Amino acid sequence: MASLSNSVNMTIRIDKDFKKQVDSLFKNLGTNTSSAIMMFLKQCDREQGLPFKPNMLAPEPSKELLESLMEAEEIRNDKNRKGYETVDEVMKALEE
Repeated sequence: MASLSNSVNMTIRIDKDFKKQVDSLFKNLGTNTSSAIMMFLKQCDREQGLPFKPNMLAPEPSKELLESLMEAEEIRNDKNRKGYETVDEVMKALEE
């Protein structure tokens, strides 16, 4: 491991809301953003590349998502189910 006397500062620019998000994420994971970036860089060095496969493709939907979409379509097409056009209609039905 490099000694502190051999370390340098690195500056990156990111959206401040995104920084808050990742700071919170890494805190919940028991670390901080700086340490997470260091882990990423060490993994890149270890693998001599990115530790994931970058691509321009959308991720494949999960089995659960596909099942949920099919169920939603079935519900939408079921003429025996009451549908609602507005949130107010839903709220009124819930109060009944």
